[in-house]
Amino acid sequence: MNLSFRQLSATAVIMFLSAAPALAQNSAVSEIQKGLTATNKEAGYSNLKLPDLIGGFISVILGVVGIIFLVLSVYAGVMYMTAGGDPAKVKKAKEILTQSLIGLIIIVAAYALTQFVVDQIISATSSASPG
Repeated sequence: MNLSFRQLSATAVIMFLSAAPALAQNSAVSEIQKGLTATNKEAGYSNLKLPDLIGGFISVILGVVGIIFLVLSVYAGVMYMTAGGDPAKVKKAKEILTQSLIGLIIIVAAYALTQFVVDQIISATSSASPG
């Protein structure tokens, strides 16, 4: 089978033209990504990922619960100081103080555990390269 120069050049042109869209696709995706990033910044949104969002939400919730238990501790302390020797008020203040301290310990442990887990998820997802 003897191919002429014209047939070979036509085949080469066809092969090049069929590969051109695949070569252009990478630059098109890059341009789209740049446009989306610029629009994202202009709109005031950040590139927040889901583990960051969940971790932030859990941190806020645990912070609010921690503040509630702190207020309970202060309330129990004030109740204890103003009991005036009444054994029922002293007992109630001690119970509230004990329960609020146990709650604070649980909150601190939950916060530490949550922070550790979220950090591990973030490091695992950020180090993984897309397939």
